[in-house]
Amino acid sequence: MNTTILIVFFIVIVVVYTGFMIFMNKKRKSQQAMLANTDFTAAFSDADRYLHNFIKNEVPYLQKEMDGQQIEALTYANASYNNKDAIKDGIKDGLKGLATLRTVRFTTLQTPKYLVLNRGELHLFDTDTDGDISEHYVFNPTRLQESTIEEIPLTGNLKAFALQKGEHTKAYKLTLASKSGMMEVVIFSALVFTFASTAASPFSMNAEKWKEEIVIASDFLKKLGEQYPNLKVQIPLMPD
Repeated sequence: MNTTILIVFFIVIVVVYTGFMIFMNKKRKSQQAMLANTDFTAAFSDADRYLHNFIKNEVPYLQKEMDGQQIEALTYANASYNNKDAIKDGIKDGLKGLATLRTVRFTTLQTPKYLVLNRGELHLFDTDTDGDISEHYVFNPTRLQESTIEEIPLTGNLKAFALQKGEHTKAYKLTLASKSGMMEVVIFSALVFTFASTAASPFSMNAEKWKEEIVIASDFLKKLGEQYPNLKVQIPLMPD
């Protein structure tokens, strides 16, 4: 490859990267302006309507799994997954590939998870790679009283995905007591999945959808904390 081609290639890369950064900066400013101009007192008064529409249009299968029982609140959940876990999965997948002489490529996937609050119980739904419900865990009041929640710092991928829903988004580690021990998931004050294979497009500019997803997830945290004071957290943008 001669020098002229290298220079042209470099210029194209710089232009594309600059354009991307300008676009993301514009998106972020638009997002911040939307949040600054949103009447969240009024928005939170519509939380039940947002939830009803979200269930109907986005996750009707959760209502089916609940056998028609009312869903009082819901949020997205993520595996408690850090850089060490990612490295371990990378090594594990590499060893699997070697075992098959690289004829099969293995990739550990994090699939969508959902938390549903109903009549004092918390339901955790896990899905498989086809999007079907693969596990349904139920945590009763006794288990929830033994559970804990804490705000966690936004770093790395956690921060990147959280900021898609605005600079006020917070992350929490919810540790749920079960028969077999403690189960950890990460949840946010907005509807957020933390892996590219499950996350919504970061280029969405739908301000109304952002608002509704913030309200739905924040309302989940609010109702969880009202029913279980040990699981109460500070929620950004929540009216006093």
